[in-house]
Amino acid sequence: MQPRAFSYIRFSSPEQEKGDSLRRQIQLSEEYCKQHGLILDDTLKLTDKGLSAYKGHHRTKGALGEFLRLVEEGKIPPGSVLLVENLDRLSREQILDALNQFTSIIKAGIKIVTLQDGMEYDQESINQNWAQLIISITYMARAHDESETKSKRISAVWENKRSKAGNGGKKLTAKAPAWLKLSQDRTKFILIPEAAKAVELIYRKKLAGKGTGRIERELNEDPNVWKPPKTGRNKTGGWRKSYITKILRTKAVIGEFQPHKLVDGKRQPIGDPIPDYFPPVIDKELFYQVQAQLQANAEKKGNAGGRTGKVSNLFTHVIKCGLCGYPMHFINKGKPPKSRKYLVCDASRRLKTCTAKPIRYEEFEQLFFDNFEELDISQLIPGEDETQARINELEKLLTVNRQRLLEIDSKVENFSDTIGRTKDSRIREQLEKKLSQAFDDKERLESENKKFEREITELRQQKAGLEKDIEQAKEIYQLLNSAQGETERIELRLRLRQQIQKSIEWIKIYPLQEPYQEIQETEEPGIVKIMKSKYIDKVRIKFRGSRDLRVLYLKNHAELSE
Repeated sequence: MQPRAFSYIRFSSPEQEKGDSLRRQIQLSEEYCKQHGLILDDTLKLTDKGLSAYKGHHRTKGALGEFLRLVEEGKIPPGSVLLVENLDRLSREQILDALNQFTSIIKAGIKIVTLQDGMEYDQESINQNWAQLIISITYMARAHDESETKSKRISAVWENKRSKAGNGGKKLTAKAPAWLKLSQDRTKFILIPEAAKAVELIYRKKLAGKGTGRIERELNEDPNVWKPPKTGRNKTGGWRKSYITKILRTKAVIGEFQPHKLVDGKRQPIGDPIPDYFPPVIDKELFYQVQAQLQANAEKKGNAGGRTGKVSNLFTHVIKCGLCGYPMHFINKGKPPKSRKYLVCDASRRLKTCTAKPIRYEEFEQLFFDNFEELDISQLIPGEDETQARINELEKLLTVNRQRLLEIDSKVENFSDTIGRTKDSRIREQLEKKLSQAFDDKERLESENKKFEREITELRQQKAGLEKDIEQAKEIYQLLNSAQGETERIELRLRLRQQIQKSIEWIKIYPLQEPYQEIQETEEPGIVKIMKSKYIDKVRIKFRGSRDLRVLYLKNHAELSE
């Protein structure tokens, strides 16, 4: 039975495929098989196009890897022949990796033939002439050195391009976001006006509380909005949720470019981002407002990105059961009069571990906003004396830390100078440990200072910020009464829900239990006794920035008619 030959062909760039490389390697394999009476196997397509032998991608991801697996499993019989143009087609990896792959094929009973020089490597030939192994090692080492030198040169070229890219030089590549195009002299990108308007519209809609699904639908349905053209990935054209999400996260919209490089087949950031590489398409304030919203949504359980319906529940991710602490979910049981909308404790409905009864959603929403006018902001936040006392305490801590940082900087300078002068390795080792500890202490103190400074800013701004947030919520709610049509009403409710989530940390509802249990009224600040409800005992609200104080609504015992 004639031995079977397998031709392995590899080239690492598309230019080689377009050239003569593929034809030449195929022709050499066919000619060798005719001359030596071999059957050229055509069942296995052993061709790796564009896969690097220097990084081993052809072995881990390509056809060579499949061939090696079949050899290991015994599905390629001993006596078979592997044809390659040169040994560098098999590997350009580190010499030990390349040699291990080479000898494992040989030890499996496979003969390796390099077609360009006619060399044949198998167990018998190497055992009889060990110089063959030395020759193969020399070829493999030279192949790795060539690739390593080429890699370093390419890296240096790209590093030079990256260094010039942010200083008015030519741009790294012509690739750019869809709302930009490269100028003819390749020194700047130019905004595409209609595409830029669409990107800004995405940010405005997201800031209004809309989810990516809703934004996708609205952009695709609007004939006046620019839409992405058809591409290899987007075969139908138009907006997609995944692309909208990407736009909402990328700093390219504010002009920043993060260079990347391929590491083991994956794109990884390299170096610092380049500011002002692209012309900004939105202002930074809008970008960071949306980022803060996305971060807040990510910290909440479930889908917090914005629903696509009629925004039935204005208190999503905010409202909880006062009895057990579990979330209260919005349940729509149909249209009145037979069924209504309810807020239901999840532990009561699903786990049966809580005795909280459902409450009417419409009643709670109406009651909540009717009583907004009664809120006294001064009762929600610490008094001026208390606030100033805390600010003074934080400023003292900052002063102490800053003095300690000066001392640490002095230590770092002394340790560094001494390390540079000493010739005793033991002393240097001890000094390096102390220097490392000094850097750790410095990092910790700087982190503390940022925390203290942030709290001081929040304390100074919290009253004005909370007043602004609550007033905006009041204004939006009042506009609902004059909304023109369902679309405008949905827009307003989206804005209102966004404002509630921004200004309120949590709302705890205590459903009325039967029989009604009398609750002892207290005289603590922030209590407003204005609620009348047949379904609710009390409601506690924690406004953001209000620390541990809250507004407490108590039930008026008067029963309401249906």
